[in-house]
Amino acid sequence: MTLRIRHAIGTAAVLAVVLTLQACATDDNRPDTSPGVPATTSQPNQVASQPGPRPSGGVRACGNDDVSATVTLQPDRADGHLWGLVSLSNRSETSCRIQGHVAVSLVNAADEVVDVPTKYVDQPGPSVAVTLPPGTSAFQGIRWSPCDKAADSCGVGNTLRFSLQSSGDGPVASLSGFTDAEASGITMAALQIGTLQPSRQGVVAW
Repeated sequence: MTLRIRHAIGTAAVLAVVLTLQACATDDNRPDTSPGVPATTSQPNQVASQPGPRPSGGVRACGNDDVSATVTLQPDRADGHLWGLVSLSNRSETSCRIQGHVAVSLVNAADEVVDVPTKYVDQPGPSVAVTLPPGTSAFQGIRWSPCDKAADSCGVGNTLRFSLQSSGDGPVASLSGFTDAEASGITMAALQIGTLQPSRQGVVAW
């Protein structure tokens, strides 16, 4: 056998060994896709799929049935307006989330919502999203202009109601700091409603 033929045979043998080793390596790295065995990823600790969208902060929104409200009358001021501190407390057994404004409406002795011009204002600043664990509270301020009960444009009532879902009727708010006479004859020519805040500091200082 000539030297040229021996060299060709040797080269072919080496090439066969290399191809065999490459095939074995490829088989070892290929994921097992037999029935009942899931394919693995290149990074075993990586999560295969991400969960679907969740509500903001992972906490549900509060509803009217989750909370109670107390409106505390504030000391008189020289500007002639009356002020109330609205405390909204989570009375449910789980945390919930609120943001924006709590609607407040005046209701008369016939349990009818009184038509009072109402304006929502960003006071004392933009609303802050608040997560309320059970038993905790958020706060907002309200300001109204009292009026003469005899005036046609004067709204008169004896109850304040609140709502997270709409600007209309809702659950009854507790009144604090009102005398019996004040509570039985609340008058409003106009009402302004501030934003919900996580602290009572400053919410009635506008």
